[in-house]
Amino acid sequence: MHLIYMDESKDEQLCVFSALALPVDQWRSAFQAVRDFRRSLRRTYGIFVYKEFHAWKFVSGRGAISSETVTKSQRCGIFREVLQLAASLPGARLFNACFPRKDDERAFERLANRINRTIEAWGSYAILISDKGKEVAYTRLLRRMNVYNPIPSSFGVWPDTGDRFRNIPITRIIEDPFFKDSSQSYFIQLADFAAYGLLRRERPLPSKTRYGLDTAFSLLRAILVTEASRRDPEGIVRP
Repeated sequence: MHLIYMDESKDEQLCVFSALALPVDQWRSAFQAVRDFRRSLRRTYGIFVYKEFHAWKFVSGRGAISSETVTKSQRCGIFREVLQLAASLPGARLFNACFPRKDDERAFERLANRINRTIEAWGSYAILISDKGKEVAYTRLLRRMNVYNPIPSSFGVWPDTGDRFRNIPITRIIEDPFFKDSSQSYFIQLADFAAYGLLRRERPLPSKTRYGLDTAFSLLRAILVTEASRRDPEGIVRP
């Protein structure tokens, strides 16, 4: 069984989802690693252990995160450390999707399909845990996919039926998605940082590139689920 923590990051053009998968038998070790990391940030920078890390606010210098001054340069350095932490968590794997902003529900649907297929290949099951915000839409989508989920053939038609689509309901994602306030979940915050890292690589901004955020996503290479998409070398699900 895997717990999969999902969050999204957007700008005016793109919507990026990242989903951090953790085996349940290694969850406590992963949680301890994150908590130890947050405690180290408190010792070094005075950053509050339980303060929510919201990626774009964090790197933009917004929010009172510490009793001391933490500069933008330091924050961007910490951003990279957070991605390194995510890449080091025991058993962690990372799914990603990148779509036009207006297609966020389609991105969720496509990513859920790839998660389902990959989790089945792993011989596992999954529970999705997402940040609050689109509870109704994403729950409705996943419920529909549990019953009716038409999948197009990669060869144009399915060879045994000659049809373009086949109904392949999702069977490996258990229950409805669970929605949790990101301020209460270190792992949703990690997914947010991963999504923002991919967004800034796909859509670099000079104000962030000067601090190396356009290359930060590469720190996650070791845990990318490359098998999620055969059309992308990093497994990123795209339109």
